[in-house]
Amino acid sequence: MKKEQGNLEKTMTKVIEVQKNNIFFNDGQQSALIRVTGLTKVFSGTVAVKDVDIEVQSGQIVAVVGENGAGKTTLKNLLCGILEPDQGKIEFEGKEISHFNAIEYGIAAVHQEFSLFGSLSVAENICIVDLPHRSGVLDWKEIHKIARKYLEIIGANLDLDIPVEKLSTGEQQLVEIAKALRQATKLLILDEPTTSLTEPERDRLFNVIRRLRQHGLGIIFISHFIDEVYVLADRAVVLRDGRHVGGGSVENLPRNKLEELIVGRPFEERKIDIGTKAEEVVLKVEGLTLSPYFYNISFELKRGEILGLSGLMGAGRTELVEAIYGLRPSKGKVWFYGDLVKNCRPSEIKNLGVAFVPEDRRSDGLFSIRSLKENLTAAAISKLVRRIIPGFGFQGERQNALEIAKKFRVIHSGIDKAINCLSGGNQQKALLGRWLAIKPYICILDEPTRGVDIGAKEDIHALIGQFARTGTAILLVSSDLPELILLSHRIIVLRKGRMVNEFKRGNFNPRVIIKHAASAIEEVESNAV
Repeated sequence: MKKEQGNLEKTMTKVIEVQKNNIFFNDGQQSALIRVTGLTKVFSGTVAVKDVDIEVQSGQIVAVVGENGAGKTTLKNLLCGILEPDQGKIEFEGKEISHFNAIEYGIAAVHQEFSLFGSLSVAENICIVDLPHRSGVLDWKEIHKIARKYLEIIGANLDLDIPVEKLSTGEQQLVEIAKALRQATKLLILDEPTTSLTEPERDRLFNVIRRLRQHGLGIIFISHFIDEVYVLADRAVVLRDGRHVGGGSVENLPRNKLEELIVGRPFEERKIDIGTKAEEVVLKVEGLTLSPYFYNISFELKRGEILGLSGLMGAGRTELVEAIYGLRPSKGKVWFYGDLVKNCRPSEIKNLGVAFVPEDRRSDGLFSIRSLKENLTAAAISKLVRRIIPGFGFQGERQNALEIAKKFRVIHSGIDKAINCLSGGNQQKALLGRWLAIKPYICILDEPTRGVDIGAKEDIHALIGQFARTGTAILLVSSDLPELILLSHRIIVLRKGRMVNEFKRGNFNPRVIIKHAASAIEEVESNAV
């Protein structure tokens, strides 16, 4: 273990030496690394960012927080040179810049929606901006060396030659972070970098970020997780409806004040009434196996029960729920409502009243070029609408889409506009609304609050509790352990594809659950939470 830590420290030092040659250090007398004043951006009459001022010093972490649609991602794109502001100016190291290439200034970003090439390997994606070559021929040895170095920095152990499209969402997140670290010599912008990471992976990433801060890198950290702001950031900037509404030094900013600034009203974290599960078994899994993802998984899910699946990246949680829904072929037996399902397909499972919200909304959940209206009604088109004349259009689709959007607080500028025009969080709420609108008997939720702000997360938690109280059985996958503890009747822990323990409500202990998920340990006493 000490040897591994020594190697990691040595690798980190080499990388920092490269970065230190280009980093602009601030000794308190020099100008800010980056300063924006009066920044404004409007899309088709919709104001995304309005008169925003923000300043970041070298060796400083500034958290940018706000609800979905507050303008955080638009601000990031302006600072990366992806978008041009309609008004305002951006100064970098004291000089005004416009129409700029971020890489030339040592600016890099980890985007909320991944910017990876699925058919290319892990190594190629990390080095994609500047692939090493000799005499016009790619230097694969050097490419692998560089990729391995940056993956070691964040503690990721990935096959360098595997196509990125074959990785889980969490593993793709690590590739995205490694790629950005290679490019960032002065300013690193992180847009929701931990949404697919479990707690140990988050802690490892935070240690990397702190080291980069110590060596003078300026960091903008965009997050929905309030706890992360207080663990990591020096200052916080709050955006609401595209405007900078407050913030300041994290040390002097009480948590309840920050939450109030984000949602625009006093925020009280509430307990969720998840009801009492019935004795009727609605889903039974026996000996389910899909090598190398999971082995011999068996459990029961009862009506009105919320069963949480916990585990680290690579534990097999997503692959397991996809197999149950018929998206992956597997060995073993699955019963719905007491009936054994043979050769199940997703369409058949859906017709049984089972909803499925996937982990990766962009690749697996949304029809990106279709309208918000079509996305909201896609799962229940036969139930929600009536054809005026068979084969010619629908009646009621628009009204039902508007009702779903209102119920799930999906912020939009028009129900007929493409869903990819919405912020990531609003896309997530639309996807959840699509499936819950069919009033399922069983609901499989894979990271349902990924990329969602605290106000929307509270709404989603309340909806999950409401559905459970009315008898819907819910299989919940989440990398957010506090979320599992808040919502679950039981939590099953997976490690390397195998079930290692089960905990019942009243005996949830975060430390014990994490230990079971992380490594083989002796049984320990668990204290009720």
